Amino acid sequence: MEILKTLVERGDLGPARARLRTLARSETDYLRFATLCRWHDRLTARDPASGEPGAGDPLRVALLGGASMDLVEKPLRLALEAAGLATDLFRADYGVIAREMLDPDSATARFRPEVAVVAPTVFDVSTWPAVGSSPEEAAEAVERVVDEWLRLAGSLHDRVGCDVVLNNFHPLPTRPLGSAGTRIPWDRNRFLREVNHALAARAPAYVHINDVATLASLHGVLRWFDHRFWYHAKQPVSLECMVPYVRSMAQVVGALRGKSAKCVVVDLDNTLWGGVVGDDGVEGLRIGEGDAVAESHKAFQSYLKELGDRGVILAVCSKNEEANALEPFDVLPDMVLRRADFAAFRANWSPKSENIVEIARQLNIGLDSIVFVDDNPAERAEVRRAIPDVRVVELPDDPADYPLALDATGWFETVALSDEDRVRGRLYRENAQREALKSETLDYEGYLESLDQIATVGVFDETSMERITQLTNKTNQFNLTTRRLTRTELERYRTDPGKLGLHVRLADRFGDNGLISVAAGHLDGDTFVVDLWLMSCRVFGRGVEHLMANRIAEGAARLGAARIRGLYRPTAKNGLVAELYPSLGFAAVEGAVGEWVIDLDDYRPFQPAIRVAEPANGVESDE
Repeated sequence: MEILKTLVERGDLGPARARLRTLARSETDYLRFATLCRWHDRLTARDPASGEPGAGDPLRVALLGGASMDLVEKPLRLALEAAGLATDLFRADYGVIAREMLDPDSATARFRPEVAVVAPTVFDVSTWPAVGSSPEEAAEAVERVVDEWLRLAGSLHDRVGCDVVLNNFHPLPTRPLGSAGTRIPWDRNRFLREVNHALAARAPAYVHINDVATLASLHGVLRWFDHRFWYHAKQPVSLECMVPYVRSMAQVVGALRGKSAKCVVVDLDNTLWGGVVGDDGVEGLRIGEGDAVAESHKAFQSYLKELGDRGVILAVCSKNEEANALEPFDVLPDMVLRRADFAAFRANWSPKSENIVEIARQLNIGLDSIVFVDDNPAERAEVRRAIPDVRVVELPDDPADYPLALDATGWFETVALSDEDRVRGRLYRENAQREALKSETLDYEGYLESLDQIATVGVFDETSMERITQLTNKTNQFNLTTRRLTRTELERYRTDPGKLGLHVRLADRFGDNGLISVAAGHLDGDTFVVDLWLMSCRVFGRGVEHLMANRIAEGAARLGAARIRGLYRPTAKNGLVAELYPSLGFAAVEGAVGEWVIDLDDYRPFQPAIRVAEPANGVESDE
């Protein structure tokens, strides 16, 4: 906090805002978080633009509460910025959720949010099963409640095209039926559990459940919900739990815009196992069963394994001799993680910040996509100071608490899991094999030929929309416009006859890369405008951009276009594609910054070293 104060007093508003975001990411105490909110107000008043974490217009977010959101608004604003989002936040009046979501002329509808955060409470449940209800009658009541909330979400979505983040319902603090309520259909806590399950099961793609019920259970319902606070001020959550409440909402919104972390970089000694391998030897390390410390480290490895299984990239950064660092993975039977689970492995005596930068470069991901986990406070401080974009976990002293500390950050929040997510670790490990092959090949063209690449090109289709949405909102480097679009907005490129959406899947001799490139555009008169063009960092420089350019030209011709206009909107991360359009033969549009054009008669197709598979979704193949 003192560093923040010094930066503000010196007038270093940009660094001050960055420091504020760093503090807000990890602060858990409400009073200290409230102090950060006041600093946030001061910085915003002095320089509103200094808080923008990224390029483009702020994300329009509406907050609608069944309780008073007065004390929620400012903490949520800060939590959204800490999640990496520049936002324009609108707070609706208290207790008018239904009207705001149904009325086409409501203040919320006029605001036209891109994301609506809807925060009902148990007091907004309009239907409860009657005493003595049968299981069938209780199930009907569940359906009525779920229908009501999904109908409200659907009404707002249909009107303004927004995503809806919907809080589910925490348990009630009293149990009139005691433990027997688990078997009684009209027990209210049993009813709420079934409502929450049905909401999650039936939520359409544009509704994203914020799991308040689990948060309340983790913190304890009696700590989460303060009934006196409710009766006096209609507050949805206690002050003690305000920070996890707003942070969870912000992280779901952030996940919609690709702000979740992608990679966890973990230390080894006294982090992944107990002991120091260079001093204690492999036989002296504590990992496994029968010992509290050993079991704690094994549990942490199990948690990391779960993250890896759902698509988080795992990497190692250790101050060690590499041979010593690798040996436990080979010989200790109780290790949950093996060397093959890690997409990158750095064990040497260089500063950890330098190694993390190298890991980011190897994996081709941004530093702000990395979470660093290390038991040593000095190493954490060095990384924070040298690369402030990296998110650093404050580990507690007891390794039994390591999984809780990492999980509580919420930095790996996700709104959906695609097939590519579940195999992401494997994809990055296969990419390391491709890089090794590249270093062994004398010429780059020969390297590309040796990959035996096979592409499948398709138009946007229902089965691919989840991955297309995810890639659109996560990709930063090979991204011509970095437009962040909701699934609803992307669906229009599938259904509108004047629009075109294309995607590419790529496989090679080392494995299947999955869906790795997206392009979309619309017909404007006789010009096809490329609104969106992006590609996964895993396949840079392998000819996919040339294949996609060919497909864009073909699709534009089918729509009747005479020319293509491409857009490039520079950001801090997409300089990689600044020269893409001129390299494809496009000419700059006179008087228009970042616009490029080519007549289709002048376009000359490229011949990338990629074999195209059978036609997909009506897109012809001629490579």
